[in-house]
Formats: sequence, C-alpha cells, structure tokens
Amino acid sequence: MGISQAMYTGVTGLSVNSDSMAVIANNIANANAKGFKYDRAEFEDLLSVDLGTGNAQMGRGARLRDVKTLHTQGGLQVTEALTDLAIQGNGYFVVSNPKSELQEAGGEFFTRVGSFSFDKDGYLSDSSGGHVKGFMADKEGNISSKLSDIRLITNNLPPVATTKIELNVNLDSRQTVKEEPFDLANPEKTANFNSTMNIFDSHGRAHSMTTYFRRIEDPEGISWEWHSTVDAQEVSDPDDFKIKEIGKGVVKFSNDGLLLSEETEFFSANFAGGAFKDQAIVLDFGKNVGLEEGNGVGASASTASRSDTVFHSQNGYESGNLKSLKIELDGTIRGFYTNGIQRNLGAVAVSTFESTSGLKKAGRNQFYKTIDSGPPRIGLPQTGTRGSVYSATLEESNVDLAKQFVDMIMTQRGFQANSRSITTTDSMIEEVVNLKR
Repeated sequence: MGISQAMYTGVTGLSVNSDSMAVIANNIANANAKGFKYDRAEFEDLLSVDLGTGNAQMGRGARLRDVKTLHTQGGLQVTEALTDLAIQGNGYFVVSNPKSELQEAGGEFFTRVGSFSFDKDGYLSDSSGGHVKGFMADKEGNISSKLSDIRLITNNLPPVATTKIELNVNLDSRQTVKEEPFDLANPEKTANFNSTMNIFDSHGRAHSMTTYFRRIEDPEGISWEWHSTVDAQEVSDPDDFKIKEIGKGVVKFSNDGLLLSEETEFFSANFAGGAFKDQAIVLDFGKNVGLEEGNGVGASASTASRSDTVFHSQNGYESGNLKSLKIELDGTIRGFYTNGIQRNLGAVAVSTFESTSGLKKAGRNQFYKTIDSGPPRIGLPQTGTRGSVYSATLEESNVDLAKQFVDMIMTQRGFQANSRSITTTDSMIEEVVNLKR
C-alpha cells in the first residue's frame, strides 16, 4: 500500500539528512585544523517501483551515495618555524609511518599538513613520529633520485684540500720584457705583477699563495711566465729562501690580447703539519680561444690597461659547522656553514595522483592511496604538475564556515520536512483505521 510506503520513504529522508548533518558537523569541528579538506555528502534516489501502468514509477526515498572530499587549496599562514612547510598548488607530502595500524597504506601516507621538525635522530618528522620522505644529497651536494627518509646525520662539514684554482687576470701588455730571470730572493723586482689568494691543505689550514707574473720574449704574440709561491715555513721541503715555489708555467696570449694557451711545468705542494704530500693543483686562466674555443669573455687577457686581478676562486675550504638551513620553493634543503660554504643536503618529495577523490582518509589529516586514486607520482616540487613548497608556512583548512552554516540550515529544513511527511502519513493511516467506526 502506497500510504505505508510513504512513511518509510520519509524515514530514508531523515537518515540521509542525519548523515549530512554529521558531515557538516565534522567540517565545522575541523575548520581550524591545518591542512584539513572538507567533505560533502552526496545523495541519490532509491530504485523506483514500476507501477505497471505505462511509464509510471514511484520513488522509494533517498540514500547516501558518497561522502566526497574536496581537495581545494587552503589559505597559507606564515609561521616562525623553518620546518613548517606548505604546498602552493598540487601535491602532497609523503610521510612514512611503519607503526600505523592501516596495513592498506603500506606505512606510506600523504598529507598537506607540513608541521614538521627534526627529531633526536636527525629525521624530519611529523607530530606523530612519521618520517618525511625526500631525496638526499651526496657529499658534493648532488640530489639523489632515490626516495628515502630525510635525515641530517651530521652538522659538520670536513675540510677539503685545494685541487683547482680559477684565476682571471689582466696583464698589462705595455709592460716590457724582464731580462733577468725570476729570483725567489727578490721576487717583486724580477716580476711585473703579482696576485695573492688563499689555498687550503688537507687539514683545512689556509695558506697565502702569491703568483708572480713576468713577461718574457715572444716574437709571435704575448707570453707571461708565472710562479706560484707560499711561505717557506708552511711547507715540509723548504729551500734557502723565505718563499717556496710550488708552481710554474707559461700563459700565452694572441696579438689582440686574448688567451691563447696555458702551459704548466709543475704545480704541487708539500704542506707541513701532517698534511697530504704532493698536493696537486690545477691553475686555470679561463677558456682559451684555441682548443677550448673560448671567446675571451671571462678569461684572462693581456691588454693595454693596468695589470689587475679580475676574479679568483678555488675549491678548497676549512672545516665548518652547520649554521642555518633554508628550504627553497623547489623543495631543496640548503645548509649554510660557518666556513661560508653552501651545500644541498636534500630535497622534500611531493606526490600527485591521477584522481585525488580516490584517496582515503587515515586520520591526522592524512590520506592513503587506493586503486581508485591510482599510484602516487612522487618527484621534486615544481616539476610536472607538482606545486611549490613554502617554508615557515602552513596551509589552513579549506572549510568555508559561511557555506557550512547555509548547508546546515538546508539540512535542518530537509530533516524537518521529512519528519512532517512521516507525521502526516501517520495521520492518514489513523483516518484509514477510523473508517470502521
């Protein structure tokens, strides 16, 4: 009988509106939760009954079809903690938590909540102890392609001995050729120009190295002889002079002053104090216009202007301690050391999915993958469709309280209307019962 079915139809309306109210209440409860993504209750009608008279059908109520999570971007709030991270754009942080009870996740979770910190073992972790996944760097600062837990295991950077020097100088072509040979006892008077810089031994000790340049005869162009020296007291094999020659060679320039070739006779040092012996060093004056196909830009030259050191650098440094960290937009974790060295220590990983609606909630504002979401596509931020990572920032909930209150009103009215359909149906049944009186 249709009249009794109407009561059960009203009951389904009460049920779905009750479920909808539970979803709204959960959204409001998490309105201030970092990285929370709000849910939306979606209804559908129950299978209608064919009345057998043409195309006439009668509905049998409603049911909850799905509770869909909306993964829209939340607002970003600036914090004071460096390891607070937020993603602007697509993607999720990858967190490993082997203690989880959710075996379906395989111990791997995805979250937009970047409230991280380094624990006592050096792991970048969330508040529940889960380790943040990323890509670590080798000792040269090159980021690996292997996914692993982000861990800073040491704050010390060991010293590195100088093995290469880049020297960009301009040697005045107006200088005359020195007739007398270079003399270690009187280097200033037997050279036209000198340049001084620091180099480092295997212990990280700095040594002041002075390179003297002396113009020599060359009928085909311009040639300069160079002699690199250090204090004789700083080497284990001193001569009878105050300085020790550790390098010697010739640098040649074309008639228009461009670097033509570089020839090194020897360049090796034996520093005292237990440092490595025969420390070989390469001196590079820049790309020459010969075999290296340079064009003169950024290379040493010999032109009619005052001799000067334009630029010099070397790859050695003393030991240093980690002074501060910086996390870039591309997820790179960069360390700044007390010796002035900057080094990539690793990078935070970000994952995207083919279907974010297929992700399942695991609590603590975390998700885990399912067949419907597809496998995670893990990589570096700012690659593919992955967003940027902002340091000292957290993502707010994407709950719009005004919309939730409007939905609450509509749900309340829906619940009231369905309860009225039940009470009205009850009154109709009562009238039927009274027919026999």
